[in-house]
Amino acid sequence: MLRISGLSLLTLLALTACGAEPTERVESVSGLVAVDPNAEAELLVWRDLLPDSDLEALEALTEGRADPSLMSQLGEQSTIEGQIGTFNIVEDLDGLVVRMPGYILPLDFSENGSAQEFLLLPYHGACVHVPPPPPNQIVYLRALEPVRFDSLWEPVWVEGRMEIERVDTDLAATAYSMVVRSVEPYQVR
Repeated sequence: MLRISGLSLLTLLALTACGAEPTERVESVSGLVAVDPNAEAELLVWRDLLPDSDLEALEALTEGRADPSLMSQLGEQSTIEGQIGTFNIVEDLDGLVVRMPGYILPLDFSENGSAQEFLLLPYHGACVHVPPPPPNQIVYLRALEPVRFDSLWEPVWVEGRMEIERVDTDLAATAYSMVVRSVEPYQVR
């Protein structure tokens, strides 16, 4: 079982309320294909999930060179109330084994404080506080085995196989998903 150190189950309940193909395919009970444990993971940062057109538009907005309505005109929008941004993706990420930092928010949890479905978010408190980040700045995670959560306040590293997949949850819509290989506390290497 994967383990993350930190926070109590009470906080968990409060928060949830508010490059390579695998060489060996292993099917799990849930139908997920395991990520090759020997595949080297490519390091991604959040801006790597934005296609050039979205990145240029965001830079123009932050520098005051564009009309603020520009982001809402970039593509298909989420049906989640308050969520703005697009489902525009970077096609080259599909199938890539990656390592990303972020914060996790469980979507399903058991009484023992573990989950197999969660969101990877770019900053703490995203999706609990409205509005959630854009769909192409959230990754829907699925784990073959339950991941135990002791802390959701601390950043983590997540490794897994990135997939281009739209997923709509009660908290946010995502443009990417990932089959998880590992989750560990964030530490600078």
